[in-house]
Amino acid sequence: MIAMIVKMQTLVDYIVAHSPCRDKEALARLNHYVWITFIMIPLSLATAFYNLYIQHFILSISLILFCIYLIGSLFIIPNTPKVYQIYYTAVIFFSTLFLYLVYQSDEDYSLILWLFTYPVGIIFLLGNRMGFILSISLLAMSALLFLTMEHINDTYTLAFSVRFFITYIVVTSIVSWIEYYRARYQAETLRTQAALLLEQANLKKEIQRRTILEKELQRLAQTDPMTSLFNRRHFLKLAQKEITRAIRYHYTLCFAVLDVDYFKRINDTLGHPVGDIVVKTLANYLQKSLRENDIVARIGGEEFAFLLLHVNEEQARVKMEKVREEISQIVVNYSDSKELRLTVSIGLAMLSEVTNTLDSLYMKADQKLYEAKKAGRNCVR
Repeated sequence: MIAMIVKMQTLVDYIVAHSPCRDKEALARLNHYVWITFIMIPLSLATAFYNLYIQHFILSISLILFCIYLIGSLFIIPNTPKVYQIYYTAVIFFSTLFLYLVYQSDEDYSLILWLFTYPVGIIFLLGNRMGFILSISLLAMSALLFLTMEHINDTYTLAFSVRFFITYIVVTSIVSWIEYYRARYQAETLRTQAALLLEQANLKKEIQRRTILEKELQRLAQTDPMTSLFNRRHFLKLAQKEITRAIRYHYTLCFAVLDVDYFKRINDTLGHPVGDIVVKTLANYLQKSLRENDIVARIGGEEFAFLLLHVNEEQARVKMEKVREEISQIVVNYSDSKELRLTVSIGLAMLSEVTNTLDSLYMKADQKLYEAKKAGRNCVR
């Protein structure tokens, strides 16, 4: 039974989804209409065949026409943006049919009991306010028939009529009250759900913002603001990890230090802005000249450090000689199309059994750099 209801709901959702209407309240009512239609079609057909059997042809034909309209309306839904026209037409048909049942109650006094299903269906379809108004309107028209049609008065006693009308009002009121609180609960649920979705969206945005901010803070903490190379602190941290890994897995590693020759003279004679241009130009070149697995950083004003992985001393020296030579060919342009050429001195230190710590490698590379300066600069030691 539950599986059948689930399948029916899937079919209802499929029909409603094909409606061009986008108003949520109208779609909710349309969902109710489709459900009522699926319930009414077999019920009306069964009643029609029964009335055909007892030779109540007018009621039988009316029910068959009502079924044809209900079935046809399901095919009209995808092409009707104003869906209320569909179920208001059905309501008129439905109301007329019930008034006919009241009129014919002298032939079968039990027909009037079908009226108790009217407020249930109408209020479920149109909501508590409009459903209540239409249900009371039908009761008023039924009362008018009771007062004006003698054959109805002959069928029912006054006591039965009073009890019937009171019971109808009670049923209508209870169903209207239930529908009111159901719609209110549904509205509150939808508002809560919308608020939760909004909160989730805001939370997601905040998480994304914080993630971006965290990455940016991490980048700022690891990079030199002028050159976007790694800064001294992060470079030494990476170098320590690579040295530990190299010792564990027995591969070669070179620590190198590069310093711009006569950089103080550039700052003193041309100004610090030109010195900054020199540093940036050099950093751009170094980023492009090394392999992806090599590490380069700015560790001082005009001083850069390298960590060359998986190279022996000869390969490291060839690489640094190439770097030194290419830097000497760089033309630094500054104000008013003036040009400046650079030279650098480089000191190398290879990881070995003796020089096997970050401090010892740094000290040896720095010592070699001092030797390069002492040897006349623009060389690798």
